[in-house]
Amino acid sequence: MSPQLRKLLTLFLFSGVPCLLLLLLCSMGYAQVDQGTITGVVQDPSGAVVPKAKVTLTEIDTGLVLDRSSNESGVYVFSPLKIGNYKVSATASGFQTTTRENVHLDAQQRLNIVLSLVPGAVTQTVTVTDAAPLLQTQTNEVGQVISAETINNTPLNGRNWVYIAQLTAGVAPPFGQTRGSGSGDFVANGQRAEQNNFILDGVDNNTNLVDFLNGSSYVMRPPPDALSEFSLQTSNFSAEFGHSAGGVMSASIKSGTNQIHGDVWEYIRNTALDSNYWYSAPNTPVPPYHQNQFGATLGFPILKNKLFYFGDIEANRISISYPSIQTVPTALMRQGNFSELLNGNLTGNGPNQPVTLYQPNSANQSQPLSCNGQANVLCSNQIDPVAQSILNLYPKPNANNGLTYNNLNEVLSNSDDIIQWDQRADWNISSRDQVYARFSYMHEIKTNGLPLGPVLDGSGYGGQSDTNLFENFMGSETHVFSPMLTNEFRFGYNWGISKYLQANAFNPGLAASLGLGGIPSLGPGKYGLPLGQVSGITNWGSVGTNDESQNTYQILDNVTDVLGNHSLKFGVSLQSIRFAYQYAPASLGQYDWNGTYTGIPGVSFTGYGVADFLANQAASADVANAPNISDAQWYYAGYAQDDWKVTHKLTINLGLRYDYYQPYKENAGQQANFVVTGPLGPGTGSAVYELPKKAQNVALGANFINTLAANNVTVQYVNNDRLVNGQKTNFAPRIGFAYQARPTTVVRSGVGIFYGGLMAEGNTNLGANYPFFNQANFNPYNCQPDFCPSIATPSNGTGGSSVIAAPGITLETGVEPQIAAGGLVNFVSYPSFHASDVNIKTPYTMSYSLSVEQAITNNTAATISYVGNFARHLSLYGSPNTAPALWRPGTPNTNLYNPFPTLGGVGQIHYAGVSTYNSLQAKIEKRYSHGLSFLATYTWSHALDDASDAGGNFGAVGDRNLALIPFIDELTNSNFDVRNRFTINGNYELPFGRGKTFLSNSSRWVDEAIGGWSSSLSYAAQTGTPFTAGPNISTAGGGGARAIIRRDPYAGGGSPDPTNPNITCPAHVKNKTNYFNPCALANPIPGEAISNASNPVGTRNSDGSYVTIQGPVTDTATAEALLGGLQNTLYSPGYYQVNMSLFKSFPTWREQKLQFRADAFNILNHPTLGTPNGSINENGGQITGSKFFQNNTPDSRFFQLSLKYTF
Repeated sequence: MSPQLRKLLTLFLFSGVPCLLLLLLCSMGYAQVDQGTITGVVQDPSGAVVPKAKVTLTEIDTGLVLDRSSNESGVYVFSPLKIGNYKVSATASGFQTTTRENVHLDAQQRLNIVLSLVPGAVTQTVTVTDAAPLLQTQTNEVGQVISAETINNTPLNGRNWVYIAQLTAGVAPPFGQTRGSGSGDFVANGQRAEQNNFILDGVDNNTNLVDFLNGSSYVMRPPPDALSEFSLQTSNFSAEFGHSAGGVMSASIKSGTNQIHGDVWEYIRNTALDSNYWYSAPNTPVPPYHQNQFGATLGFPILKNKLFYFGDIEANRISISYPSIQTVPTALMRQGNFSELLNGNLTGNGPNQPVTLYQPNSANQSQPLSCNGQANVLCSNQIDPVAQSILNLYPKPNANNGLTYNNLNEVLSNSDDIIQWDQRADWNISSRDQVYARFSYMHEIKTNGLPLGPVLDGSGYGGQSDTNLFENFMGSETHVFSPMLTNEFRFGYNWGISKYLQANAFNPGLAASLGLGGIPSLGPGKYGLPLGQVSGITNWGSVGTNDESQNTYQILDNVTDVLGNHSLKFGVSLQSIRFAYQYAPASLGQYDWNGTYTGIPGVSFTGYGVADFLANQAASADVANAPNISDAQWYYAGYAQDDWKVTHKLTINLGLRYDYYQPYKENAGQQANFVVTGPLGPGTGSAVYELPKKAQNVALGANFINTLAANNVTVQYVNNDRLVNGQKTNFAPRIGFAYQARPTTVVRSGVGIFYGGLMAEGNTNLGANYPFFNQANFNPYNCQPDFCPSIATPSNGTGGSSVIAAPGITLETGVEPQIAAGGLVNFVSYPSFHASDVNIKTPYTMSYSLSVEQAITNNTAATISYVGNFARHLSLYGSPNTAPALWRPGTPNTNLYNPFPTLGGVGQIHYAGVSTYNSLQAKIEKRYSHGLSFLATYTWSHALDDASDAGGNFGAVGDRNLALIPFIDELTNSNFDVRNRFTINGNYELPFGRGKTFLSNSSRWVDEAIGGWSSSLSYAAQTGTPFTAGPNISTAGGGGARAIIRRDPYAGGGSPDPTNPNITCPAHVKNKTNYFNPCALANPIPGEAISNASNPVGTRNSDGSYVTIQGPVTDTATAEALLGGLQNTLYSPGYYQVNMSLFKSFPTWREQKLQFRADAFNILNHPTLGTPNGSINENGGQITGSKFFQNNTPDSRFFQLSLKYTF
């Protein structure tokens, strides 16, 4: 055992167990039990019902015993029950006792067990050992249960069991189009991945961060060894479930039992086990990768049949190294000598193309830069010492044979360290009261390599250190008032914080030590360097920080009452959701040196950013504040569910749910909303800028108020702190049935409404509005003949810039002096806003399904289903300050066409999106028997959508011009549309060795060699997802244009479309060079067909084409002709992939064993081609990368090895 693993086990045993026991004693009355129901009919051999029979249920693992009586219809019900293993027996006067063993109850299952009594003495017993049939005879939901055995046997990269969801019917991967794609996001029945609901032990396990800074849609992911099972319900589930309208993934952690049980494991991955990527250059080494994942579980009884403990702990250590190519200043450049730019062979511009520099700020071709007769050289008195010291901190060039670009080749190392644990205790107080509690903890620290070293950073957004710290607690108490009346009370707490920390975040003196002045001092965790963007070399400094946190608790109560043949369930849910974030994109300032001031404006191959930097002549700068936004909202829900057993064959499921999603408020009143109040037209509109009355004392500044007034926008303070109104009519009826037509055949159907009002909308938060968030942009005065001032140029009080001129900003002075007097409130220029519909329409989905399930054997069943849905009021991106016009490219002053001409963009969450989904889903499931278990699925589907993404959290349908072309006209293939998908996931134990079919009596040594082998396989194959082709011409200004399909794009050859004549048509397509034929697509009408003052209708353009359309264009039909067709009309390549596992178990003592395991991912080493280039030029259809499936997952074969000891 490694020292790390030994230390982990010590921490696990001596800190976790006592802590959890204390939590259990304090948690009575907080609760939710894992839900399931065992029901059935007691009957005699003729099929007649036996009323008032005594029915006894025994939980095998903990010894809990419950008694019920059958009613006048012979029906008995045990509900709610924890998932687990049971036996059920029944007896009545004049009959023998019948016992049914091997009964396993899954989460949310209504398991039907018919008990047939045989005449005889009560003391006689008939025992049935066959497992219950697989048929789902009591409920109508569409879903899948994944057992503990399947979870542990499936080949899983990084042991992430959430990916098993993608091996079920109706589910597809998002391929990198969601924030949680790398950690297991999935698309269920065409719904957005953000609409999935993750539940752990019955309580909330969702990420409530505004833009999933933790990288996943869930919070806790216990190791596979700790799970008893998980269920995924994708359609027509019980009214007990709400929150959102996608799939419901409910996982349950194991409990302790009367037996001591557990395991210890270690999994490894490293470079030696990896193949190279298909797109890697020849002889390129495999990128270094090392991963060690180790942990343990332990369960035992504290008091037999009464008190039990279970816990798990796992650590994951990942170290990744990768080559990084950067551009750094050469040795001569660091001295102010830019003579290398005169040699085009060194710059990559070509042998006859020098880059000529001129005296800083001169803008005069008669004043070339020289010093002592040397061209392109700054004299020492022209070099800023701070700039030079920063250049000297850059790493020295080491690559590219003296060229001035891509001249640093280094290996950067990233690490990802995670520690997580779960502790659970169960207490069976009596047959009337059961309590359990669980506490989960996860801490992740990622470190990212810094391209320019520990001082200059240069790492970009994401910082040097990314941390995630989460905790999740739940408690449950179930009380049985009578055999027919049960109450369960539950409490859940879900807390977490995620941070991106830039380099030197806790070093307050770093900037000053480099000579940088005027850097805002924002406190620990927010220190560091500003961002220096120097064209020609890698940027120095840090992009900024991002902190997000959540603090959620929920209280739930469920009452179960059995009245005759009705199993009634009523419940309420109260959830307090609090989330906060601080996004600081430029809180320390950003500076830009682009070569303008050592060049001639408008003349190519003049000027150089590094020369401007050494001369301390910046082209622009900006700084933004970083408000702490703290939001809070409540989610209230109540439901009633009736599972009515009409006859022995027919069960009707009736449900009604109510959801109220309270809009969030900023706790300090620091938010605002931009509300359109009148018609919008070119250059005309009206609106109100609303703020809570709490914010009346916050200064808005005269500049801002005057800017609003100039755009017909008034300021208003309102009593509603939330600024918007939630919908209060969210009633969601659900109805379905399950009919057992024959003993081996079940027909199920259902329809229901599902509201989805809890979905993060990213950084569209109303708290990120002015004056709580603002950015000051500093730009120079316009260049004049023979003089081009930078922002370092002292002010003379004149200038023609349309934005705020900010002279006098140098490396030494910085931006802070510019905002010291009055702060950012004085800097208002084209302010942008976040906005929301004032009256929210809660998104909802109506789902419907019809299924037929046929038992093939007692352990095998096949199901075929129609599953469909449509959604309304989906959130999408509205933009009320979009100009309702299109114009000729190059037309000046187009802001005048905007409804609010001197305002910036207005990003509005607008609840008007629609989607539809229709599918045929088929599956064959074999429960474990004779060494084999598997699940095979096929889905044939089509998803349509018109909803863009308001918050930037997922890939979505775009728009051409929101003001001219209605949203519904953008309805097209969804980004997640997958027409055909087939999966299989199974495990097979080889029938050799002791206790097996073959060689069952072999010697120990023979058994060691040939016994204990098993193998798992998972296979997924699907058609591709849609993408968009763009035009190859200059199109109309004011809109986004798309190409138009004229013929089959997947047929090679032919001739180019007349609108795109200058391309070559590939003879062969559907390969990585030419996946589609760009000759099959046409350009829309060119933008130059629109007239302006200089080009009236009837005149000719320079290419000979005529100006035919009067500009600006303000009608929908002409706009659609100019902007082309719909998005997502082409499809990328599909893929198939095979993962396999090979197991060898060595018995050690009694039931203990040592298992060796090898997992092979993409074992056939088959490439998965990514999305083709969507242009219709010579590069159209070219594929240069692979699909994205999971973090740390190469698109090539790799292996994972492990050892596990089970006891």
